[in-house]
Amino acid sequence: MADSTAPFIPAVAGDTAARLEVGVEVRTGTPFLPRAAFFLISVASFVGVYFTGRLHGLEGVGLVWRWLQFWGLALTSGMLAWRLLYLRRSEAGLHGERVLALFDDLLARVRVLRRFLVPLLLVGAPAPWFVPYLTAWQAAALTCVSLLAALALLGAHEHRVAASTAFLSGLAGLVVWGWADSSGLVSLAAVRTVHLWAFAAWLGGALFNLGAAVPAGRRNANLDAVVAGARQLERFRWVVRVALPTVILTGVWMALRYGGLTSSFWLGGLGLLIPLKLVLILALVVIFITCPLYRACSPVRGVCNLDDLGASGD
Repeated sequence: MADSTAPFIPAVAGDTAARLEVGVEVRTGTPFLPRAAFFLISVASFVGVYFTGRLHGLEGVGLVWRWLQFWGLALTSGMLAWRLLYLRRSEAGLHGERVLALFDDLLARVRVLRRFLVPLLLVGAPAPWFVPYLTAWQAAALTCVSLLAALALLGAHEHRVAASTAFLSGLAGLVVWGWADSSGLVSLAAVRTVHLWAFAAWLGGALFNLGAAVPAGRRNANLDAVVAGARQLERFRWVVRVALPTVILTGVWMALRYGGLTSSFWLGGLGLLIPLKLVLILALVVIFITCPLYRACSPVRGVCNLDDLGASGD
């Protein structure tokens, strides 16, 4: 698809780009690689839930429902991690009003995303009661955190307290799943919880990038907003740099508990799901490396790599 460009000649404050005058270009289409990454992370999460659920005897609608409950909590906590930890009302060396306008637009997009997440959390809330291996307190806790997260999300775009409540509710739900799926083994529960948290940070961050950062970046196509968006994206990249190896290492550690590298378990049935999930994660690694190389993280020139701000065109 051909690019459509929107030129701006903003004044650059401080040491940012040495007060260069540049045009900010905005492509018309949403980049493919971030969409592919979100899809692959979601598929990988389903594969993991399917593997764990089948090991515990869960199947059919109950298995899909259990995944939706987990998926909603992971999306909520990871998405709000970006809202709470990566966003800034102001950025050093940048025009305050323009950065604040971007910030406000990003919060407005959180309000849009809640229209998807709140129904998902409500649909998933009863699911734990149909998962036989959960105890009554575990099912009750998971239902409560889903309902609390859904309620808090209604105000998450305006109030940090509401956003923090939904964020912590999502993390708490993942702790309960980590414990329940580990049959009470403390070491396994701890590793599994870290695995789920890392997955959530990656998954929800990808949702925020697609559903908030991309559209808000288009609406604020000025140099200050581009630099602010690039800094936010870099904060998320640092999280992924930690989450990615964490997901792989914890996943391999948990998988090896079912048998060694030469075990026949991996050659058929459920065992094949582990290599499949590993392939999906490795594909995500390739996307994570490729995205900034091809400036495919954002439709706005400069967000993927600030060096592009001095380029004249593609």
